[in-house]
Amino acid sequence: MNYEIKQEEIERLKNIKGDVRGTVFKTDQHFILKNKEGGMGKVQEELKKMGVEIDYDDVDRMGFYPLNLRVFSLLAISRAFNMEGEEIKEMGKKAPRVSFLIKFFTKYFMSSEKTLSKVTDLWDKHYTKGRVEAVEVKEDEGRASFRLYESNFHPIFCQYLLGYFSSIVEMVVGAKVESKETKCYFKDNENNHHEFHITWNPDD
Repeated sequence: MNYEIKQEEIERLKNIKGDVRGTVFKTDQHFILKNKEGGMGKVQEELKKMGVEIDYDDVDRMGFYPLNLRVFSLLAISRAFNMEGEEIKEMGKKAPRVSFLIKFFTKYFMSSEKTLSKVTDLWDKHYTKGRVEAVEVKEDEGRASFRLYESNFHPIFCQYLLGYFSSIVEMVVGAKVESKETKCYFKDNENNHHEFHITWNPDD
């Protein structure tokens, strides 16, 4: 699916509170330019249909921008290239590898387990809304779980973050991982959070 969206949903998203660092839009732009020929024009067309403007060229990486634009950017990319859930996940996996903030973060601590337990700090460097909690980090057993609170924005963000967190774990532990979202507000709105479970072979 490429996340069809109705006008009332667009209006809901526009009312999302909070801010996000401009680096996320530069990461999106990098993905488009590298993987989608002539893609920026198509993305801008989709943004225009939703009544949204993002000037990717003029974005300040360390500046703050309305958080709703993070979701609109993903939606525009999905709609422009008919990208489905797994493709959005793969896009999320590529993002940390071109972010200088994340590259610095993943090399800051000597212990991989300690680094993963500090993912909350990484979220706070990018977003002013939402909270990440490392529920479980067992490096010797090859598993980690993260919960995301106060961020029930849109299902596309869930897929993106699943890939995003997977990539960070891969960068830290140096092994390929498997990942899934085990709890999601959009699948069961009795959940007040999202939970991402990631596993890997500790012997790799």
